[in-house]
Amino acid sequence: MTGSSIADRPPSTGQKLLIALGATAMNAVLYLVPNHLQLFQPRALWWTPVDAAVPFVPGTVWIYFSDYVLVAAAFMLQTGWPEVKRYVKTYFVLLVVGAVIHFAWPTVFPRDWFPLDGGSTSARALSALRGVDAATSCLPSMHVAGSYLAAFSLWRHRPVVFAGFLLWATLVAASTLTTKQHYLVDIFAGLSLAASIALVFFWLPTLRPDQRSRWATASSAR
Repeated sequence: MTGSSIADRPPSTGQKLLIALGATAMNAVLYLVPNHLQLFQPRALWWTPVDAAVPFVPGTVWIYFSDYVLVAAAFMLQTGWPEVKRYVKTYFVLLVVGAVIHFAWPTVFPRDWFPLDGGSTSARALSALRGVDAATSCLPSMHVAGSYLAAFSLWRHRPVVFAGFLLWATLVAASTLTTKQHYLVDIFAGLSLAASIALVFFWLPTLRPDQRSRWATASSAR
């Protein structure tokens, strides 16, 4: 069997799982290193009325954790090798940009304002999360960015699938507030980062050359 014919075959579930394991390891390194090793003094961010109004609900940690399922599910829905490679490439770019920002501008969230009381399963799960994920690396929220980028990767799938993943990503974003992992501004920063990468890797390449030219001209004229 020739190499070209192998490349033409869609990736198997086993191949996707191996790639997903490698991406998970890459994610752990590029997120946790700047999360625990700050080059500068971390700074607190803007506390908005929304941040003050959103209640602390430890039980929503399970929605927060579902981000990992969301990202993996979106990856498994990619069909051919071009889609799989593009997904991995965009996710790598996302992680690198996030790591650079977290290194260059470390931030911190005041988790001590929200102590965990009681021994419920949710409280223990959130406590375990806090033990691994330090209160730093707030902006942008990579949890939000990764969720939305995964959803954006499915924009050509059936509308109900795309809408479902967008809703799921939005619930994950909301859970970063109710678990008091992030500020409101972190959510918008994560969404903006994901949208920017999706624009470059998912949406612009689908335009015809004349459409890209008109889009670039319109953008530069603003």
